[in-house]
Order: sequence, then C-alpha cells, then structure tokens
Amino acid sequence: MSATTVQLLRAASEIAGSKKALAERLGISEGLLAKFMNDSFELPDPLLLRAVDVILADRQSGFSRLPEADETPHNRGNGSGATTAAGTA
Repeated sequence: MSATTVQLLRAASEIAGSKKALAERLGISEGLLAKFMNDSFELPDPLLLRAVDVILADRQSGFSRLPEADETPHNRGNGSGATTAAGTA
C-alpha cells in the first residue's frame, strides 16, 4: 500500500471522529483498519472508495451554503440598485 493511501485513511479517520468510527463506516473491524493504516495489508478498492467518500462528503458539506443574493459581489454597490452602462451607479 502507498503512503498516500495511509494518509487518506488518516484524514478519513479524523473526519469520522476516530479510528473506531471510521472502521464502522467502512464496515470493518478496528483491528483490520489498524492493519491497513500500518501498511500491513493492501486496502481493497471498495474500501478505498468508501474512505474517499467520507472525505468528499466532508468537503461538500463545507461548500453546501451558497451566498445569499445580496451577498454576491455583483450585487454590492451603492444600494440603489441602479447601474450605468459601465456597471456602476
């Protein structure tokens, strides 16, 4: 297994809250997860993809809030709502 896979498992473990929580999310025992994280066994692709899903879900949750219409840069101006041909009031 590569150092990248070990780093991925560590990141997923932090996101999950603990190694035990990650093992539960992956559907494996904590002992088996430890063997994967110690680079003793190669992580099967389905488990690798589940670990990636943990990380992606966390990343997506950070981007889930879109700015309100009045928070977008093109709506910030003098507050009148009027614009000129150049785009400023």
